[in-house]
Amino acid sequence: MTQAPASPHSCSLTMDAVLLDPLEPGAEAEAHMRTCRACSEARVAYLAQEDCPEVLAPAGYFDRLPDRVLRKLPVRLPLHHRARPFTWIAAAALFMAVGAGAFWAGRANQTPLVEATLPRQTEILETSVPVSDTPFHDPEEDAVQIQALSPEEMQALLKHLEAPPTFAR
Repeated sequence: MTQAPASPHSCSLTMDAVLLDPLEPGAEAEAHMRTCRACSEARVAYLAQEDCPEVLAPAGYFDRLPDRVLRKLPVRLPLHHRARPFTWIAAAALFMAVGAGAFWAGRANQTPLVEATLPRQTEILETSVPVSDTPFHDPEEDAVQIQALSPEEMQALLKHLEAPPTFAR
């Protein structure tokens, strides 16, 4: 059994009643909504809407908003006041060069904490080459070495020098 379509005038009256009071639209509107599915769905959709009023803004608020936001942003320096990357690179290179130079200059003037000492030879070796023919030989070094000998080493050296030379055949 199909229902006859409702007249537009009766739907209009029903929607006016729903807009006035959606919960209690009246007996005629209730009877119409039982037969008209479109009006019944419209009432449900109207009840599902939120009852929140539009947010009111002061006059000119949105016109002044961009200026207010721009005032809160940090000020950017003009292009000629900003340091360019090349300037920073040059400053870093200069700083590193001065630091490295100071480091190496300080290292050059340091005295070693420990000096190497060689053990003394207790017996003097005979050499077939005279000392005066030795390249890079400092004659004053011989005198310093003799003065540094202990009395026992000095006696051994004198005995060695007094002994006649032996030649191997």
